[in-house]
Amino acid sequence: MTGTAPSAAARPSLCWLDLAQPADRWWPLLDPAERRRAQDLPTTLVRSRFVVRRGMLRQALAARLGVPAQQLVITVAANGRPELPHHPAIRFSTSHRGPLGVMALSSTGGNIGIDVEQVSAARVTPHMLAYTLTPPERAALDILGTRERIAAFHTIWTAKEAVAKAIGRGMARSFVEIGVTLTPAWRGCLAHDLTAPPTAWPVTRLSAPHTGYLAALVILPAPGGTP
Repeated sequence: MTGTAPSAAARPSLCWLDLAQPADRWWPLLDPAERRRAQDLPTTLVRSRFVVRRGMLRQALAARLGVPAQQLVITVAANGRPELPHHPAIRFSTSHRGPLGVMALSSTGGNIGIDVEQVSAARVTPHMLAYTLTPPERAALDILGTRERIAAFHTIWTAKEAVAKAIGRGMARSFVEIGVTLTPAWRGCLAHDLTAPPTAWPVTRLSAPHTGYLAALVILPAPGGTP
């Protein structure tokens, strides 16, 4: 099964998050489990960013559903994907790196995945390339110049993580089980499930509001929908 790009009607709502804002505003929106999780986080900065991210997610979901943010029930499936058990048609995904976060909400019933990363040349080491990329991906990067190689690596990384979130597969497996083919100018790419060919999904590259960040989005067809 080969996926197709989402239609205009199927495009999700995207929201970039400023995680540097004060957390006090968002704390009242969290449920008891989220508050306990926040209190267990190791530093004030990490706690603050978590509270802002979860609070803004709850606010966005509440606005979409017309219910109080504090009353939303958010659970985590066995595969690690967050869900709204009382609103199964609503799918969402979040990601963050440093002070920048992003969320994507969709009501098509198809799973969704999003990832944002800060581009870093220090990450593109021989060890990291060997760990995260398949042999064809490494070969594709070998012919690129340094600047292009760094951008291509992060394009592939964000695509794999977005797909992993959408299908509910851990990143360690996804590095070797998901292959990514870059498209011209890297405006997007095609991610392949190497364990179940010819399954593939188009991945959209997003323009982040901050310089030096890359993001990727994937939307899977709804169960029983047209691939």
